[in-house]
Amino acid sequence: MDVKLYFYLKKLRLKFNRHTFPFLGVALFAALLFLFRLPVSKLLDAIIVRPLFISFERGIWADIILLLLLLISVIWIAKEQQRKLLFRLTLFGLVFYGFQRTNNYWSFIFMTLFPRFAYWDLVALVMTLALPLNFLLRRKAADNEVIIDNQGFIEDNAVTQLEDDHFNRKTAAAEIARIIQLTKNRKSFAIGILGEYGSGKTSFLNLINLELSSEEVLKIAFNPWTTGKPETIRREFFDLLAREVAEFDLTISSLVYSYGRKLASFDARSLNWMNWLAFFRNRGSVQSSGEHEQINKMLHGLHRKIVITIDDLDRLYPSEVMEVLKLIRNTADFSNVFYLVAYDKAYIHEALKTISELGGQNYLDKIFQLEIPLPKREADDLLTILQDRIKEMVSPEHYSAFENIMIQNDFRRSYEKAYNSILRQGRDVVRFLNSFRIVYRLIGEEVDFECLVILELIKFRFPSIYELIYTQRDLFLSENPVRSTHEQYLSPRMIKNEDADKRLNETSFFKKHIEQFKWLTVEDTSVLDGLFMSLFKVSTHSKTKKINLISYPLYFEIYFRYRLSKKDISDKEFKAAMEAGQMAEYMAYCANHGLHKELMVRLMQENISENRHHFEQVISWIFSFGRTFVEKEGKFRFDYGALVDKIYNYHNHITDKVYKKDISTYKDFITNLLSMAMPPFLFENELIYHLKKKGDNFVIPTSELTTNQLSYFTKMADSGHGLSEETLWLFWGAREYYRIPANEPGTYYEKWRFEPSLVDKMKIYLINKDPKEFLKASIQHEMRDHSLVFITREIIEIFDDPSEYRTLVAQNPLLDDAIRQEYLQLFDKLAEKDFMEYVVVELKTELLKRGLG
Repeated sequence: MDVKLYFYLKKLRLKFNRHTFPFLGVALFAALLFLFRLPVSKLLDAIIVRPLFISFERGIWADIILLLLLLISVIWIAKEQQRKLLFRLTLFGLVFYGFQRTNNYWSFIFMTLFPRFAYWDLVALVMTLALPLNFLLRRKAADNEVIIDNQGFIEDNAVTQLEDDHFNRKTAAAEIARIIQLTKNRKSFAIGILGEYGSGKTSFLNLINLELSSEEVLKIAFNPWTTGKPETIRREFFDLLAREVAEFDLTISSLVYSYGRKLASFDARSLNWMNWLAFFRNRGSVQSSGEHEQINKMLHGLHRKIVITIDDLDRLYPSEVMEVLKLIRNTADFSNVFYLVAYDKAYIHEALKTISELGGQNYLDKIFQLEIPLPKREADDLLTILQDRIKEMVSPEHYSAFENIMIQNDFRRSYEKAYNSILRQGRDVVRFLNSFRIVYRLIGEEVDFECLVILELIKFRFPSIYELIYTQRDLFLSENPVRSTHEQYLSPRMIKNEDADKRLNETSFFKKHIEQFKWLTVEDTSVLDGLFMSLFKVSTHSKTKKINLISYPLYFEIYFRYRLSKKDISDKEFKAAMEAGQMAEYMAYCANHGLHKELMVRLMQENISENRHHFEQVISWIFSFGRTFVEKEGKFRFDYGALVDKIYNYHNHITDKVYKKDISTYKDFITNLLSMAMPPFLFENELIYHLKKKGDNFVIPTSELTTNQLSYFTKMADSGHGLSEETLWLFWGAREYYRIPANEPGTYYEKWRFEPSLVDKMKIYLINKDPKEFLKASIQHEMRDHSLVFITREIIEIFDDPSEYRTLVAQNPLLDDAIRQEYLQLFDKLAEKDFMEYVVVELKTELLKRGLG
């Protein structure tokens, strides 16, 4: 087909579709119906009405069924069809309905439910609902899409509407567009938009195009990076230009098409050196022809400017870059044409240098009459985008922390923790948030939000440093205990340095280590050190109230593995159980799943200094679960010192703050907890031992604490346990310490003895209960030679005369004879040594097995 004919037909079709249809079509349709209304009616009567409706019987059910069918049909049509088609169908349908309804040829059947309406009226009425229903359904679908988008990844889309201009660049874009429209250029005018990767060049090009008048400007977007290879760029460009110009002038379009095809037919390899030479000598291309001049003249007389946008020039290979620049400077250097080209200038320089040493700044200046660096964003622009986006993906509580704490204290600083320097471009914000979304959905409710944001910022900008923090944590961090809160936290290892003024300061091991990396700038190192120190900021003197920080070993791994292991306590589930009053069930779950140690740590870490209710809740849980812990781990594995520190009321800090100076109420609370102890009483008995060791400054006097120990001991001994090993632990645990002066003035020896009130009871039990376990517990073996045996001195001291003890053993009717004889033999040998030395005794009975093991 002839080129001119092709574009002429295309132009006619486009103009007909755009300007005359459907209104001209409706007018023609109406004229035909009016002129041929009788033949049309007879035709419809013959092929549709009589075959289908000759025996139609109206009634209520017919009305209902027809109404339902019509509603289903119109909903399907509104949902599935395009709005433009629905508009045309509605327009044509109403015209057709009007002519047929007023045609005297027809006799209409009226509805039973609504006698004033014919069935034909019902069909027309329902079908007119298709268009408004389409608007409603599409709007609802759009709302749903927004909701789905908010739950998925964020697309890195360029700005396509003025209201989406977060960086306020539309003012500059509008001015560029205004001057373009005022410029009378005889040759093409090329404007370079300069910016780094991801800085928003595409969005700025779109803003300029939005400000250009569609009535005065033909806007064309050419994407050379979609062509695949350099030799096709030229052909694709002129084909695109010809198609777009065809909208307004078929003659120019035909010439452009022909001109482009001729240029594409040249052997690029044979002409490459000539084109390059002509390009850099600023002369006409060897491909120039009379057609170029003709096109140039015709475009000059065109009443529209042509603005050609070329984005991502810095995506191309050097040879492709050169081909595009030749188009701009030589082969497509047409009058009334503007080129808006976006690129990273440093990349284009390097690309030109790979082709020729001549391809430097001077030659690039000959191509672009104007280069405009992308307008700089305001300091908080990226932060505003981050803030708006992150609000959609985090909980209200976390967003409040981000808005009121992190933004104010961290993102707006110009030193140390300069978080905003991590995110340099708008694209960085999108990429960071897409990565953060994944991690937040997995562990956002299990870990500290601020720590998670900081760590993810490091991972986003410096992934290798992120890995280093994980793999080299022992190099950069040390573990420090805070016993009162049962916290084992990680803190940065520091090095003391002396500066030029001989002042001492501290630098982290982490900073010293990363300073060796040549690929990190001084600024990068400073930012990373600030972020690192922020992550591990807990210290002995300044403890935070949060317990799921990355600085706690209990949580460190979770931040990197993005999930809970079988040995991790869920902070979310813990808080849920606490708030729902289901802590008893949660403690049982942890005990049954081997999480008792982790839960006890979590309970110990809970902040209990805010109010009395929470204080008593947590302490009660610790007492209750302490029994389970001791049962599973043994009586010495529990950190009694940490619990003592929590309840000891140092300097009245508990009673002053939590109990409003009501000491008696606090005493009643602790007394009640101790009285609620359950067999075998090992946890409470050992706790009292540690409380008594601290001195007599506890809220409950030592005498009352001892009364509790006596109660535990007697309850166990008088029950079926007798003098079992567990009962004996209660007896041993009630011991008290005392001091005796040493030889040197001011020094002393610390010794211990059994609690006298429990001793009196024990003497009775040694008479009427089997003392086997007591005898086993009294025997000590020399550490190196187990054949050397001794009876614990403190047991002998229970009695005023050791013979009293011998008599009790000798006369106890419940003791096995072999054990009795063996123990008395040992006793007699030690008596000869005044119980001051080990003796050799070969034990053969159960006494050989050590007691209280």
